[in-house]
Amino acid sequence: MKMNAHCSRVTRRTRTGAALGIGALVTVLALGLGVREVAAQQIDPKALELVESWIDALGGMKQYRNLRTAQFTLTTEMYDATSGRLRRTRPRYVTIAQQPGVLAARIERWEGDNFIVQGWDGETDWAYMNGQRLTSADKDQLEVRYVSGDVNYWIGLPFKLKDPGVNLHYDGKDDRGRHVVRVNFGEGIGNDAWHYYFVDGRTWPVQVDYQVEGTTRANHTRWEEIESTDGYYYVGARVHFDDQGRVFKVIRMDDVKINDDLDPEVFSRLSSSTN
Repeated sequence: MKMNAHCSRVTRRTRTGAALGIGALVTVLALGLGVREVAAQQIDPKALELVESWIDALGGMKQYRNLRTAQFTLTTEMYDATSGRLRRTRPRYVTIAQQPGVLAARIERWEGDNFIVQGWDGETDWAYMNGQRLTSADKDQLEVRYVSGDVNYWIGLPFKLKDPGVNLHYDGKDDRGRHVVRVNFGEGIGNDAWHYYFVDGRTWPVQVDYQVEGTTRANHTRWEEIESTDGYYYVGARVHFDDQGRVFKVIRMDDVKINDDLDPEVFSRLSSSTN
């Protein structure tokens, strides 16, 4: 897919654009470099069994290794937790590619009348607004690597739970009889903490909670609408709810295309000067 076709696909969309935060998480991109041995020492057999059952149900690790490129729309819906009323939405148009040692990404979105493009090609992170290159003083530039890791991480689950530096712990069953797998990360990768809740007879977790490094608030999510495209499975709706069970945010993934041929220039900062 050529660059101009990619851009026209986006600009024909509805320009919705309230500035909403991305679901915070740590991206595990370490490839060896001494963390594999540490990770191996911190993988609990029961936790590994639950994760591997999940992976096997999706076609095994080879399924993820066969993922070369993906395009999809991530739409964040914000709700009033009390009334349940939809308050605003924001779509992001995502293109990713797995290259040797690199997870490249390009993310496009409208914020009001401003068109923002962020990207990472494996060597350079960059961001543009309305065709103008942003600087390191701009928030959208500062967040590029985080956002690029975010979009790669979500579509990469559960396979990325086998990455070097990912520590898996089995914390037994909670008071609802669910198996709890706690996930944290090796030194230098991140200090976020995750909890995956499994029930007998289902390979997908029924709930995923996470706590971002430096915060005390737990983020509760339910994974709903499990979808597949060309045999590749993903979560169609990540439903965020508060401690009272009230939904306040849903992140939907749709318009998914798997392994289309992409022009590598999609991820180049130079290509964005024409937006």
